[in-house]
Amino acid sequence: MNRSYFKLNLISLAATVALSLFASSHTIAQEATSTLSGRVVGTDGKPIAGLPIVIKPFQVIDGEVQYAYIHSPVSQTDDAGHFSIPNIVPISIQLAIRTPDYVIRSAKMGPVTVYQHLLPPFGGIAFEIKPGTHIKDVEITVKPRMRIRVRIVSADGTPLVNARVGIKIRHRSLNGTGSGTSSSSTETDDAGYVVEYVRKPGLYTVTANYRGLSATAEPFTLEAGERKDDVVFTFEDAPTSTDSPSGQVEVSAEWSTSPSADTGVWVVNPANGHAYKSISCKSWDDANIQAIAEDAHLVAINDEAEQKWLSAIFGYGPYWIGLTDFAKEGEWEWTSGDPVTYTGWALHEPMDADSGEEDYVFMEKAPIGEWFDVGPESRDWESTEMAIIERENPSDKTPMKEK
Repeated sequence: MNRSYFKLNLISLAATVALSLFASSHTIAQEATSTLSGRVVGTDGKPIAGLPIVIKPFQVIDGEVQYAYIHSPVSQTDDAGHFSIPNIVPISIQLAIRTPDYVIRSAKMGPVTVYQHLLPPFGGIAFEIKPGTHIKDVEITVKPRMRIRVRIVSADGTPLVNARVGIKIRHRSLNGTGSGTSSSSTETDDAGYVVEYVRKPGLYTVTANYRGLSATAEPFTLEAGERKDDVVFTFEDAPTSTDSPSGQVEVSAEWSTSPSADTGVWVVNPANGHAYKSISCKSWDDANIQAIAEDAHLVAINDEAEQKWLSAIFGYGPYWIGLTDFAKEGEWEWTSGDPVTYTGWALHEPMDADSGEEDYVFMEKAPIGEWFDVGPESRDWESTEMAIIERENPSDKTPMKEK
C-alpha cells in the first residue's frame, strides 16, 4: 500500500465542499491556473515570518486521498507574514506548512473558517479551487508544536555534529494519571542539535546515548504549548573511533552506534550468515522499496537469538521490520516469505487503535526488542525514520563487518 494515501476525514471533506462554493464566487476569469494569497499569524495575532506555505494537489479515489505527482507551489512568508502562491493547478488541494515546528490551527477565507484537527504529515486544510479563481486575504493561524531541543557536546564544548544518537524521553502527566516512554535514533545537525516533538504537558526526563555513553538530564516540566530548547549533554570521553586493535567492535549493552551499526554498513551475523544494515527512510513503504533495490528485504526475525543480536548491534530504534498484515487483517506475514516462527510483541500488541488500521510493524529495544503495529495515522508513524534490511546471500563485493 502506498503510504501517500490516507482516509479522508469528514472535517476535511466538509472543508472541501464549503470552500469550493466560496472559491467559485471569487472566479474572475477562466484561466488555466489560480492564485491564493494572504498572511500567517500566531495565536496572538502577530505575523509569523519565514514560514513555508505549500499547496499539495490531490485527488479523492474511492474515499481515499492520493497526492498528485505534480509541482507543489511554495511561498515563504515575509516579515509581515504575507504569502502569495500563483500558478495553482485547478484541482483539490491541501494547504499545509512545510516545517515540523508549526501546525495550522485554522484558515479563514472570507466568511468561512476551517480548523485543522490532525498533526502533520496528515494534517492540513483541504479544499477545491477552480480555474481562474483568485482567493485573497486568507488568514492562516498557526501555533508552535511542543518540542524538546537537545544539544550534545564534548568536554571542550565542541558540538557532536552529524552523528547518530539515541534519544529516550520519559513523560508523566502533571496530574499523575498517565505516563509513557518514546525512543528514537536520529542524527545531530551541523550545530550538534536534535529536536524531538512532544504532544502533551507533563514532567519530562530525557536520556541521550552515543557509542556506549549515556547521560540523563534533570527532569523538567512542560506546560501546554511550551518548548524546552536548552537541554545540553556533555560527554567527557566521547570516542573518535570505536574500532578496537583486534578489529572487533565492543557493543554496549544499552546502545551501539559502532561502525558495525552505522547507517549503510552491512553487518554479518555469524549465527546464520545473513547480512543486515540500517537505512534511513521516509516510511515503511519507502524502506521496503529501498530493500528491494538492494536485492534484500526488510528484516525477518525468526527467533529470540536473532532478536537479541539485532538489538545489540543496532540499538534502540525505532526500526521498521518486514512484518505486515496488510494482505489480510490479523494474518501476519514477513515480506521475505519466511514463516512467522517468532514474535516479540509489546504488551497489548498487536491491536488496531482508534487512529485506524495498523498493518505495519516497528521495533525498539526494551530490553531486547519490542514490536508495535502502527498505521499512517498512528502517533509513531512520522517518528520512525529508520529500518533494518536483510540479505540472505551476501555478495563478496559488498563491504561488510562481522560481529
